[in-house]
Amino acid sequence: MNLIEMRKVRKSYRQGGFLGSHRSVDVLKGVDLEIAQGHCMGLLGASGCGKSTTGRLVLGLEKPDGGGVFYRGRNIFTLDSEDKRRFRRNCQVVFQNSHGSVNPRFKAWSIVCEPLTYFEKSKKTEQRERAAMLLKTVGLSERDLDKLPHQFSGGELQRVCIARALALDPDFIVFDEAVSSLDMYNQSLVLELLSSLKKETGMTSLFISHDLRVLLKISDSLAIMDGGRISSLVKDPSDLGFPGGMFDPAFQELARSVLPAEPVPGLDSMRVSYF
Repeated sequence: MNLIEMRKVRKSYRQGGFLGSHRSVDVLKGVDLEIAQGHCMGLLGASGCGKSTTGRLVLGLEKPDGGGVFYRGRNIFTLDSEDKRRFRRNCQVVFQNSHGSVNPRFKAWSIVCEPLTYFEKSKKTEQRERAAMLLKTVGLSERDLDKLPHQFSGGELQRVCIARALALDPDFIVFDEAVSSLDMYNQSLVLELLSSLKKETGMTSLFISHDLRVLLKISDSLAIMDGGRISSLVKDPSDLGFPGGMFDPAFQELARSVLPAEPVPGLDSMRVSYF
């Protein structure tokens, strides 16, 4: 069963200043995407191809100009207020910029419990207990509860953001370039954490990235986006160990940007590094 579906989704934005001429720019041009329950769909594409716009539409943060976004078979933009609240509770997001997505004055336990504060009227003592458990789940400890954001490394703060996304036991999480700002070591740690969480909880997710190595590590299937369209869909990303084996131009361009694990003659014949 598909948890999330996008059907013929179109989205455009207007460009131009207050006094200047305006023109419409088509960002999504009929996107079809299906994400099965318990599945991690990787969305690969270069900057500006429409990946993040896709993520915002899936979350219901923006409305499409055409087509529909469906959660458990229902169009999320026609839900009544109660069902829309239920949808927002069950669909969470982890952004690229961990420092920019938290309040710098909030302690870690308050950051983790932000969704609980909005959706559940629980006591602070209960929230701290829940936050302590969630921090342990993402590899941190109870000692981190009262730390401020600047007291964490980038990788640790991204773990706090992941704990926040998990606070309500959501059905679905969008990871929008969630590890691209981290160094390779911390990327590997966070991806191992997400792989473990997926096995333990059956988490469904859309993982957006321009980095092929990251998506080969985490994805069950891979959608390649180019110019506002899904240009290819790969059901088994493990088959993409040799980029020369796939002839999608957008994929080839991104594959050539991945450095090999060791120098080899002919960049197009390299094997993609898995960290």
